[in-house]
Amino acid sequence: MISTVFIMNKRSFFLLRFINRKRQGVALPILMGVILCLAIWITSLSWTMSNSRHRFTQMIKIRRAYFMARSALQHFFLKVKTMQRRSPESMTALYQATPAEWGNLSKAFVEDLLNPQDTGGSYSGTYGIANFSIESQDTDKGEMSIQILAQGNVEGAGETIRRVYKVTR
Repeated sequence: MISTVFIMNKRSFFLLRFINRKRQGVALPILMGVILCLAIWITSLSWTMSNSRHRFTQMIKIRRAYFMARSALQHFFLKVKTMQRRSPESMTALYQATPAEWGNLSKAFVEDLLNPQDTGGSYSGTYGIANFSIESQDTDKGEMSIQILAQGNVEGAGETIRRVYKVTR
């Protein structure tokens, strides 16, 4: 094409050169625009992935805290069953207590529910009975209803479970 330009007259040669100069700087802004779009896409993808990872780890902590709270409930139920079989006099004290004494007895009853010792796992968790109250009792049938609020904590995430449990002799 250059050879044909030389064959043409001088005026058309300068016109062709002027047109080529106008188009000379177009590739650089297009390339920068494509690079900017790719950078924005990669940044948003990276943010989405880190946000998903954070939500996943938070969900795992909450699930572990839930199971720690369930462990507190199981520990409590085990204590109730053990007390019924091994120490009926303490359960009789609970059955025969007046509503004014229920608060003190319930605090003493859950006092020895200890947190699990450090087992060397990948997370540290605690559980406990946050609230334990005797709702009602029927001395004729030997039944009482208790309300239990168990809580579990794992690395800052907490979960609570509330249950009503009927204890019979």
